[in-house]
Formats: sequence, C-alpha cells, structure tokens
Amino acid sequence: MNKNALFQELRELKIQMILELKENVRTAHDTVDIDESETIDPEDLSHQFEGGEMEKLFKEQLKRAEEDLLALKGLDIAIKDHAVPGSVVFTENFNFIIGIPALPFQFENTQFVGISTESAIFQEMKGKRSGEMFSHASNIYTISKII
Repeated sequence: MNKNALFQELRELKIQMILELKENVRTAHDTVDIDESETIDPEDLSHQFEGGEMEKLFKEQLKRAEEDLLALKGLDIAIKDHAVPGSVVFTENFNFIIGIPALPFQFENTQFVGISTESAIFQEMKGKRSGEMFSHASNIYTISKII
C-alpha cells in the first residue's frame, strides 16, 4: 500500500469537507440575513434564530476541519513500526490512521478511519507494535501491521 497516496486521499477528503462546510455556512447565513424592510412574521424570526444556530455550528465544524487539515500537513508520515502519530495501524476489525480524526472511508478496497491522538482508543494502542493487542470499549484488537 502506498502510504503517501493514502494520506493524499485523506487530505483531499478534508479539503472537500471544508468546501462543503463553507457552503453550509453561506447557506445558513443567508437564512439569518432577513431583509428588515419586508414584513417579518414570527415564523421568519424563528427561521432566523435556527439559521443563526446552524451557522454557528457549521463555523465550529469548519474551524475544526481547517485545524485538522493544518495538523495533517504537519504529520510525519514516514514508515513507522509502532502506533504513533502518522502511523497506519491495521487490525482484524478496523484500520486506523493516527493523528487526524476522519470519518471512515475506502482506499484501495480497504476501509480506514482517522483517530485523534486525544482519543481514548489511541491511548490504548499508543506505542504498540505488530502482533500486540489492545482493548477499547469491550473490543479486543490485534495489530496485524503498522506502516
């Protein structure tokens, strides 16, 4: 497996997510931006409030996604032999990209999920090597390979 291509795919997914979140912020902002010269009924005000809450939520998600992309660019993705930021950990159940949270995605017919170094599961696998086991949420994982 080409680790650089895997991380490039993750970067592209993060960039796509950022673009979608920016569009969501614009759409939510348009809901909030009511022309006050027009007649405003209570329903308009309700939609304005909901739009404001959605805009705030999307802005927070956008900020996190932009921070993740920046952190991803700074990750050392050289080949690793233990579970550390920048490594890819393969187990019988899941394949983890360490260092950046990401929703599950397919790459070369294999599913991956990105996890943060702050996540509870990373704390369990941190420093482990191929052949070692760790547990999380009542599940036991055996590491088959790390790159």
